[in-house]
Amino acid sequence: MNKFRIISLALAFLCMPLLAIEGSCCVGRVLTVAVDQSVDQNVLGNMLSVFINERTGTTVQLKKVASIADSFRLVKDGDADIFISYIGASLPGQEKVLSADSPEETYSLVKQYYRENYGMVWLKPYKYHGPVMKGQIASPDSGSLAAVVTTRKVLDRFPILDRVINKLSDRIDDDTMNNLIKESASGDIEKIVKDFLKKRNMI
Repeated sequence: MNKFRIISLALAFLCMPLLAIEGSCCVGRVLTVAVDQSVDQNVLGNMLSVFINERTGTTVQLKKVASIADSFRLVKDGDADIFISYIGASLPGQEKVLSADSPEETYSLVKQYYRENYGMVWLKPYKYHGPVMKGQIASPDSGSLAAVVTTRKVLDRFPILDRVINKLSDRIDDDTMNNLIKESASGDIEKIVKDFLKKRNMI
């Protein structure tokens, strides 16, 4: 066995534990995702459930609520771990939508507000706009980018959760969400999102 092959084998053995970290450090744990009654939240909630479970071994439960405000309260009170919100939506306790010169600035302000006031963390936004109206995604001009929101305490308990969820951010845009919504109208959402993830080699 030449020197080069010995070094290659040694590096492979050293990397194996690192590759196994994502799939083992959260095995046996339970994560609760709060979703409201809208179609896109149901689709993305199921996608998060399948993706997180497949990538980490964590059991994910969906908790259905009436509104994003209810999801926010559950996560704030520790009765759920993550929820899905929209960057341009009204902030809790404020009547007007937060405005800024650019979507990036709005996102930065929202992240800062939630971090300072609630200890919450906004993860990387998706590329689709909400809210859903009558089963259809609102246009980019009238909607606002969706994102997963959690807390610092949850990320301390699930140290790779943000990295796992962020892997989905570039894969879901308006066209993708519209197609998933149409498919879900006459099929099993869990199977539909699992097939979606498998076709893209994400699970």
